[in-house]
Amino acid sequence: KCLEMKKEDGVTPKVTNNEDGHIAEEKSDNHNDSLLNVTKSCAPTKIREITTTIKQRPKLYLIIANISKPSNIKKLLLSSFAFGCRTVFVAGQKKFDFDGNNNDLPQSLRNLLPSVRLKIVQFEKLSDCIHHVKHVMGARVCGVEIVEDAQDVQNDPFEINSDGNGDTAIMMGNEGSGMNRRQLESCDYFVRISQFGSGTASLNVYVAASIVMHRFHHWSREYVKS
Repeated sequence: KCLEMKKEDGVTPKVTNNEDGHIAEEKSDNHNDSLLNVTKSCAPTKIREITTTIKQRPKLYLIIANISKPSNIKKLLLSSFAFGCRTVFVAGQKKFDFDGNNNDLPQSLRNLLPSVRLKIVQFEKLSDCIHHVKHVMGARVCGVEIVEDAQDVQNDPFEINSDGNGDTAIMMGNEGSGMNRRQLESCDYFVRISQFGSGTASLNVYVAASIVMHRFHHWSREYVKS
C-alpha cells in the first residue's frame, strides 16, 4: 500500500524493478508529472528472522547402588515414581528381585513395572551403569553425600551442561557407611541436606532421596519457565 497512483487521461503507469532492486515507475511518452514518484522508502523490507530455543524440562533419574536393606530399595522405587522419575538405574543389588512379579514388592510397584510406567535398567557393575547414564543418556550424576564441596539442596545447585541439558541422575550412598570410593569418583557434583537439630547424624536414605527429588522437580519446572 505504499503507492497510490491516479489514472489520468486513460494513462496507466507501468511499475518495474530497476537495477538497484527498488521499485520505480516507467512513464509512457504522454505521461505527465502529476503521477506520484516512487521513492526508495517503498522498497521491499527485509524481514528479520528470529529463532527461539525452547527449553526442555530436565529429566530425573535415580541410581540405586550399594543399598543394603530391601525395604529401603522398595521405598526408593516408590519415591522416585512419586517425584516424576520414570527410569531407575540399578548397579549390582543382586539379592533384590526387581521383577514385576516379585511378591516382595508392594502391589503399587507390581502394577507400575509391567506397564512400563516405571522402567528399571539393571547393570552388573557400577562403572557400566555410570557410563550408560553419562554417555548414552547424557545426564549428570548428582551424589547426595556430606562432603566438603557439597552444596545445599535448598539453593537449587543442579547443573546444566554446555548444551543446556539438565538431565540428572541422583545417587545415594549406603545407609550406614555412605558412598564408597567408586561412587564418589563417579559423581559430577554433590548436594547435601542441611539439618537444624542434633537428633540424628543423617536422614534415612529414602527420606533424603525424596527431599532431593522433590527439590529437583520444582527446580526443573522453574528452569523451563525462566
